[in-house]
Amino acid sequence: MDQNLNALFDPENIAVIGASNNPLKAGYTVIQNLNQIGYPKKVFPVTPSEKEILGRDCYEKLSDIEERVELVVLATPAKLIYHIMEDLTVRFQTKNDVKVIVCIAADYGETRTEEGIRRQECLMDTAKKYGIRVVGPNCIGIIDNINRVDTTFVETLIPTEMRGRKGGISFISQSGAMAASILMMGASQPVPISMNKFISIGNMADVDFIDLLEYFEQDEDTKVIGMYLEGYPDGRKLIDTLARIVKKKPVVVLKVGRSSIGALAANSHTGSLAGADAVYEAAFRQYGITRVCTIEEMMDILQAFDAMHLPGGDRCFLLTQAGGPGIYCTDAFVEEKILEFPRITDNTKERLKDILPPMANICSPEGYADITAAATVEQHVESLRAVMEDDNVDSVILVTVVPTFLPRKELAEGFITLLKNKEYGSKKPVYICIMAGGYVWECRKLLEEQGIRTFTTPAHCVTAAGHMAEYHKFLKRQKGEKEHE
Repeated sequence: MDQNLNALFDPENIAVIGASNNPLKAGYTVIQNLNQIGYPKKVFPVTPSEKEILGRDCYEKLSDIEERVELVVLATPAKLIYHIMEDLTVRFQTKNDVKVIVCIAADYGETRTEEGIRRQECLMDTAKKYGIRVVGPNCIGIIDNINRVDTTFVETLIPTEMRGRKGGISFISQSGAMAASILMMGASQPVPISMNKFISIGNMADVDFIDLLEYFEQDEDTKVIGMYLEGYPDGRKLIDTLARIVKKKPVVVLKVGRSSIGALAANSHTGSLAGADAVYEAAFRQYGITRVCTIEEMMDILQAFDAMHLPGGDRCFLLTQAGGPGIYCTDAFVEEKILEFPRITDNTKERLKDILPPMANICSPEGYADITAAATVEQHVESLRAVMEDDNVDSVILVTVVPTFLPRKELAEGFITLLKNKEYGSKKPVYICIMAGGYVWECRKLLEEQGIRTFTTPAHCVTAAGHMAEYHKFLKRQKGEKEHE
């Protein structure tokens, strides 16, 4: 594991060059985010125009800081890079401490102008001289929720009391805007998503996908890796790296540039050739890499891999409380072409008949049960228990539209009691969709606070269930090939 990248995610003190007292400036938000996440070590604002920023004493230059600094955030206009690198050289004449630079400023190589390229070369030449790794330029920064580091200049919208909460998702984004949007969308869930590590890589002048993928491969706190990918100069090396990692932990990729026009736009954006999409698509399928096409799908799948156990197969039972959503889910199920409706035992069918109202539809078609809008909390919970206990079922999609006469809090508590029981929750994934938007928000929140993932629509459940079944199938195939060898 690259020791300098250790300093990226767990640095001994941080200097922010270009710090500001102006809340509209990136240099202010970086300091604010470090304060809010509770970074436990020292932060040194560097600016000649201020004495104090958010309770922290300022320094005129990086070389003025006496204490050790391992991470430097560059938030100054790009035109100042020459003076900053000169000062970095002065610092290295007496100290040998800076290990990583995160350049959140733009107007470097991505502009493709002579001056922009020259600025990036100045940054990189100095960094290489002293063995410093560089993230960016033209990125929004990094977050490590375990070590409480946040060098981003965006408001993540995660409540202060939830900052620093550990999750198993580590994410790499080639786009700063997409990275910021993903953070904010994640914060808008019933329980905000708190990622393990999050990094925007911008121009990839130095630290790139391969560096970070190899780091996350060895990171014990990373359970699933997410990527927003436009393109990479060495596609073969990227695929080989992903193919190795995905045997240990799932990788979810939102690869854009699927169309010829989209590929051209990707090239214009970061200068990264998108490559022939058909080649990427074939490689992803061959090597078990999970490809998604929308942000919403990516968020669902990352959270599913993080919070849920893999199914033992592709037999997924559909338990619905409402006919319309059930039919809608069935269509999505069939169109997904991954999952199979199981044929449950006669004993399970009899149990469902005993549990549910007389008008319930049990297994017509097979693998499907409509428990009806009259179903009580107990009938919801006990019908789910019966299906989960059937050996012919690998996973369950549960869809319910909570009517006014069904107590939402009690429904959530009933599911929690069942699914947090090790006898059930640790064996088979249950994809829960509680429909009706804000009306059921608190119900979903109660579940998610207990680590039980919920989904917005039945189709989202199907997609998540399908991807997890596919990944299980890939791992099983890999195991079989290894045993055969």
